[in-house]
Amino acid sequence: MTILLSILAVLVVLRLTFNWFFDDLDDLMEAVKLWFTPEIITVFRGKWGDEMWAELKIFVWLVLGVAAGFSVHAFLNS
Repeated sequence: MTILLSILAVLVVLRLTFNWFFDDLDDLMEAVKLWFTPEIITVFRGKWGDEMWAELKIFVWLVLGVAAGFSVHAFLNS
């Protein structure tokens, strides 16, 4: 049960903080595309700064969600 509540906490936090980092779903998709594009290609395309910003946004967004899930799991198991 604690695992299900932890997963639910992750999903809720990711949903609530989505608009802090991304304008819409297309913005998220663009960030994911930049995240999977090799850095040398983005340097030649002139999008290296955009790629770094996209990676940072995705990383922080995911860390917030995982931290919430871990916190709920730790709280319920204590």
